[in-house]
Amino acid sequence: MKPDQVLVSHGYENIYERGFCNGLTDHGIPFVLISSDRTDYAGLRPGTATLNLRGSQEEDRPRLTKALNMLWYHLRLMAFVLRRRPRSLHVFGQLSPAFLCGVVEGLLFRWVCGRYVLTVHNLLPHDSHTRWNALVCRLSFRAADGLVVHTVRMREQLISMYGIEARRIVVMQHGIEPRTGLHQSAQGSALPPKVSSERLNILFFGKVLRYKGVDLLLSALENFTTPFDLTIGGGVWDDTLRTELRAQIAAHPQRDHIHWKGTFVPEAEIAGLFERADILVLPYRHIDQSGILFQALRFGVPVVATRVGSLADYVSDEIGEVCAPNDVPALRGALQRLQARLHHLSRANIQALARRYEWSRTVEPLREVYRIGEAPQHLAGSAQATAISEE
Repeated sequence: MKPDQVLVSHGYENIYERGFCNGLTDHGIPFVLISSDRTDYAGLRPGTATLNLRGSQEEDRPRLTKALNMLWYHLRLMAFVLRRRPRSLHVFGQLSPAFLCGVVEGLLFRWVCGRYVLTVHNLLPHDSHTRWNALVCRLSFRAADGLVVHTVRMREQLISMYGIEARRIVVMQHGIEPRTGLHQSAQGSALPPKVSSERLNILFFGKVLRYKGVDLLLSALENFTTPFDLTIGGGVWDDTLRTELRAQIAAHPQRDHIHWKGTFVPEAEIAGLFERADILVLPYRHIDQSGILFQALRFGVPVVATRVGSLADYVSDEIGEVCAPNDVPALRGALQRLQARLHHLSRANIQALARRYEWSRTVEPLREVYRIGEAPQHLAGSAQATAISEE
């Protein structure tokens, strides 16, 4: 098989990687996925071409082992690209260090490949809005032949903030997997019971980072009049933030009803967390787009979100409530409003609204950005390998 399209996820989220690849397969777009040990091979469509170059993704590896693994991965990736010279190469998981991975590698990809495509998930790194990072992002974005974003707002900001030509940007909505398309590990997991059927079950899900506002949510719930159970489903890698949140929970008047293991949530447990939740809360201080929101839509869970990035564009009255960011009383008020009208909302209706975002629909614009059916310009007549291997 000739690697016309090569996808590089850099170990990006399993759910995104799997859904995105399956959406392309449903559209008959051939590709090779540069994968890792963590890739959900069983969840990919039968016959999906993969090449495991990244190997282990275990978080508890020694730092030296991680560093050597990353170095070996990038050397193998560069060697593969130089040999195969694919028609298009799409990086959809941005990786640090941004200068080396975004600028240096990006320029090499553009020089070697027929077309280098980059998905922009964030206009700037979270909690790191520095001039240096803005410069690195500008260079990274300019290195690509085509940029993929998930919202019109991000497209407009790429044009205004970084001077990117509009013709180089394609808007592809963030996708979700159909509920009937759950992969085997999720289908086989037992659905845990609700923490309490008499209490409002509130969920915060995802990696715990400072910009995500877990501290704001805890403060908003201090004077919350409705009995609740809060589940914080996600790990934290910032020791200072972990200490701060643990102290805030210990001093909380409802600490016995706040549940946080502080560890990474295995994918087999994700469905259960969403199924038993009454409300998902996204109390973010800033963000451009959130895949967690689309997980809530997939499971039909009502949402409270702050009015940052494009979140408010997706959280209509039929889905939930929005409020101002960095405003504890506003967040508490949004929770109270949504709790008061939960019985008017339908999970089935939310899921029906979400079907427009299924991957099989959202990936359609990539035919344009990959230029399917067009001959590559500077690779015309060059020999390309047909086997998916490193040799």
